[in-house]
Amino acid sequence: MKNLDYGIIGNCKTAALVSRTGSIDWCCLPDFDSGSFFAHILDKENGGFFSIEPVGRYRIEQTYLNRTNILRTRFTRNGDSFEILDFMPRYLTEERSYHCPPDIIRYIRVLSGQPQICVHYNPRPNYAEHPTDVQVTSQFIKHFTTAG
Repeated sequence: MKNLDYGIIGNCKTAALVSRTGSIDWCCLPDFDSGSFFAHILDKENGGFFSIEPVGRYRIEQTYLNRTNILRTRFTRNGDSFEILDFMPRYLTEERSYHCPPDIIRYIRVLSGQPQICVHYNPRPNYAEHPTDVQVTSQFIKHFTTAG
């Protein structure tokens, strides 16, 4: 593996590796010891990934928001800029324990201009063991296996 320049997001039950270019290349769901959902870091052809990237060449900066586990990846070119805020939530319950859903939140925020952004959602659950289908709506993306 040549490039291991990744940020990490997580919720204490699982984690995801987010590349400097805005691609989730590794994540097991719903737990650390579950099968992979994205494994592009291990298998470029069949591993699966979730990338949000600019069209064209941009300057890229990746940092965490102060005192949080929210990863910010910012893309800038001339008058166009946008950022991706990535995190995995966990919620404090009334019983004072934590609920950690297997959710990955990816928020795209345009900062200036009119950047062109390309989104590739290619999940391959359980190490790409079974075929999958994806349903895209204006509110969410739903992914499900078609066998197994």
